[in-house]
Amino acid sequence: MTFEVVNPLAEPCWNRWVLEHEEARIFHSAEWARVLAECYGYSARCGLLKDAGRVVALLPVIEVSSLLTGRRGVSLPFSDECAPLLGEEVRLESLVEPMREFGRQRGWEYLELRGGAESIPGAVRSEEFTMHYLSLDGSEDQQFQKLRSCQRRNIQKARREGVEIHRFQTLEAIDDYYALHCLTRRRQGIPPQPRRFFHLIHENMIAPGHGFVLLARFGGQPVAGGVYFQFGHKALYKFGAWNRAFQHLRANSLLMWEAICHFRRAGVTQLSLGRTAPQQAGLLQFKRGWGAEEVRMPYYRISLRKQVCLKPVDGDEGNGFARRIMRRLPIPVLRFLGVLAYRHVG
Repeated sequence: MTFEVVNPLAEPCWNRWVLEHEEARIFHSAEWARVLAECYGYSARCGLLKDAGRVVALLPVIEVSSLLTGRRGVSLPFSDECAPLLGEEVRLESLVEPMREFGRQRGWEYLELRGGAESIPGAVRSEEFTMHYLSLDGSEDQQFQKLRSCQRRNIQKARREGVEIHRFQTLEAIDDYYALHCLTRRRQGIPPQPRRFFHLIHENMIAPGHGFVLLARFGGQPVAGGVYFQFGHKALYKFGAWNRAFQHLRANSLLMWEAICHFRRAGVTQLSLGRTAPQQAGLLQFKRGWGAEEVRMPYYRISLRKQVCLKPVDGDEGNGFARRIMRRLPIPVLRFLGVLAYRHVG
């Protein structure tokens, strides 16, 4: 077998190669790599294994190079999961080892894999999240019965209150969602991603048909929203936001239910509800209400420098004071901080 590093943005066959693997997700796609590359100035450095000219394994990697946080390879930044895609009888090491060597030549401090790296010698767990995967099978009534009783009540309440759900693929809907996104991020004490990030999502993913925006409206006003992606027969709930002043309407529950019904009709077999951090107790309870399978998702870092000793990352350590400050900042200031910071975070 031969190994090579390619740019998926210049490979017209990339998505076809990816979709040959049952485990493929939207984060493996060329469109997602393009969003990251164009928004943050990253370089896509994806590894391929070929056997007699046929692609048998893929490892999407983005090179993050920052004066503040160093240079490393990540599979992939701002992505919930992006495990290596392996054909039958292909060993993970046969894909990761040459990628390690490539990273050393590029001066990476480490290679981070978001999923699928548990068996790699020397890999250190950096963070761990919880993933939820909802199977879309049976009738709509059977799907509804999977829900916890509290979610069923929330859906019915939102309908009684007059909440309306609308599905869009327009840039205007992205901007309506982004306004809710900024409110939610300030409440969480973190900056929002740049508006350009969401505009590139619209240009590269939503407008071509790989996703949509759902908006919940009450009295004509957007009160909750979600950004969903679809790739092959799998879908993803990537972003969600809401106006807390209207939380009593339970619009988020009706919005998610409408997404589930849409994907069922579209022939999607699985909806991922995305990653949840350990400290996000409320979000974890919300996702547990849909009857999804709950799976641990550890991230691993592989040191590429002998003198560097990697240690597990505490993603919330030391952040409490900063979050309290950011909850008090005006949204334009938070947006400016997001533009400055996100490309270095990766």
